[in-house]
Formats: sequence, C-alpha cells, structure tokens
Amino acid sequence: MSEPSAPPDEAESTIRSPDLPFVSSIVGGLFAGRAIVVSGMVLPGFASDRKRFQIDLCCGLLIDGDHMDNKALHFNPRFDAKTGWFSGPGDDKLVINSFVSGRWGNEERFDNPFKEGEPFQIRIMVFEKYFKISASGKHMCDFPHRVPVESIRTISINGNIRVDYVEFHPPEDSMPTE
Repeated sequence: MSEPSAPPDEAESTIRSPDLPFVSSIVGGLFAGRAIVVSGMVLPGFASDRKRFQIDLCCGLLIDGDHMDNKALHFNPRFDAKTGWFSGPGDDKLVINSFVSGRWGNEERFDNPFKEGEPFQIRIMVFEKYFKISASGKHMCDFPHRVPVESIRTISINGNIRVDYVEFHPPEDSMPTE
C-alpha cells in the first residue's frame, strides 16, 4: 500500500496531475450535495493482459489486502481482452460495487463508455441515498449507498490512466437532495 498523499489545503479544491497510485483524505468528508470530478485519459497499449482502472471511495486508509476498510464505492472500468484459446472471455464492462464488513457486494455491470487513448471526465455526485455517476457529461448510473456516506474518508485512484486533476466540489445551492 502506498503512503497517502498530503490532503489538499482546506481552501484548495483541485489536485493536479497526481502520481498513481493516488490516495488522499477527503477534506471535509462527503455528504449530500458534494461532488468529486476526476479528469484524465485512459492510457493505450498498457503492457498487461489485464487493463483496468479504479476509483474507490473508502472509509479508511486500509485500501488493499485482507483486512481493508469498507469501500463505499468501487468504480472499475475494464478493458481486458481475451488473450488465448483457453483464457475465457475478456471483460470490457464497467463494474461498480462496494466492499462492506469484509465482503464484496453484488456487482452492478454496465457497458463501458471509456476508450483506450481517449480523455474522460468522471463526476460522482453525492445524493442522500445514492451516488449519481456521469462520464464526460452523460449520466451513466445511480449507485445506492451501502454504507453511511458520512463514513467515507478517503479517495484512491489506480490503474492504466493518467489523471489530470481531481476536484472536490462543495454543495450547490440548487442541488436537490432527492
């Protein structure tokens, strides 16, 4: 596990060009009305048969291993190709899940809107009962909270992407609480 990056200054809402793996505290925490935006590019030609990236919203700093903290949101676009006759099918879906009390929940799988070599912008908007997730301005899905959103403390990003910036947006006055 890598050491957590220094959290942004209270007044700062943007982290530019972080190295991966990236781990940071979410200053001020998460709550209905707040949003996180991650902008970057999916790297082409990654030197692995398994090509993926992930954005995790975690309830602590233990983000990997046998005793990791809860993950309220595991956002995992996959670009795995079938590599051989006996390798089984590739996995090119977007998988969204959570990890609660030592167990993965039921996966939700969607068509993957991301393409290798293309830029993206992911927006995770926090509502009272769910996350609303969009990619490059298009709504992708809603994902219900499986742990209290107030318990989320950390963001972790890793995989075959370049991250240009991570922004933490304050609540918007016109934001419905649904």
